[in-house]
Formats: sequence, structure tokens, C-alpha cells
Amino acid sequence: MKRILIAALAVLLLTGCGRQINRELPPDPIAFRLEEYSNPADPKDGYMAFRYQGRRYIPFGTLKSRVTGEDVGACLGYLVQDGKPMEDVRLFPLTADPENNFLMCMTEGFMDQPTFYRAEDTKGKLTEIPPMIEDLGYDFWK
Repeated sequence: MKRILIAALAVLLLTGCGRQINRELPPDPIAFRLEEYSNPADPKDGYMAFRYQGRRYIPFGTLKSRVTGEDVGACLGYLVQDGKPMEDVRLFPLTADPENNFLMCMTEGFMDQPTFYRAEDTKGKLTEIPPMIEDLGYDFWK
């Protein structure tokens, strides 16, 4: 009995608690093209942004707490920078954010931490920040 308990505990530690994020690309992935974007309030304050469903997304934050497969939807696609596909850098919607005000960007790799982009049109609006996101205080969002 003790061995079974130890084996079960080891499996939980190796796989993590909660469902794993499905990082597979969909059959017809979106190629999100990165573009340079300057803060209208300060042209020297620049960001790399992308568009999704007619909205521009700008960097917002990083991971505050754990994220699992239950927190994100299916992979939408990957980033493209300077015409070069970066298929290992993938974008995901958040299940707690049905309006897609935030998207999660995750690089393939065990130790890579996700980053979060926020839709530009939410600036100045009362927008609920999902609990797993830590605001990095970019000037654009102030």
C-alpha cells in the first residue's frame, strides 16, 4: 500500500496537479505577425504587438500564479517576426476571459514562463485582470 501511495505521489509531481496545457498547433494555425507599435502618448515608448480578430494586442504582464490546461483554450497559432515563422511561440485564449481581452503567449520549453498581451481597446476601461496575470506596469497601460 505504501509503494502505491509513493508511486501515485511521484506521478502527480511529474505531471503536475491539474490538466496539462495542450500546446499542439491547430490544423490551420493563425500566423500572428508582430508589428512595431509606439505609444501615442510617448513615441519613444515602443512595443512589439500583433492583431487578432481586428484588435491590436500589446504586452501587459507575466505569470503571477500557476496556469493549467483548464485556464487556457486551444492553441490559436504562432508568432511571425520579420517574416520568419516562430512556430515554437504560441498564443492561447484564456477560459476566464471570453471576450479575449487578454491572450497568453507561451514558448515551447519546460522552463519558459508565459507572457500576457492585452487588447489595446481595453486601455482606460475597467477590465478584469485574470488572477494568474501579474501587471508589469508598462507605461502604455498607465
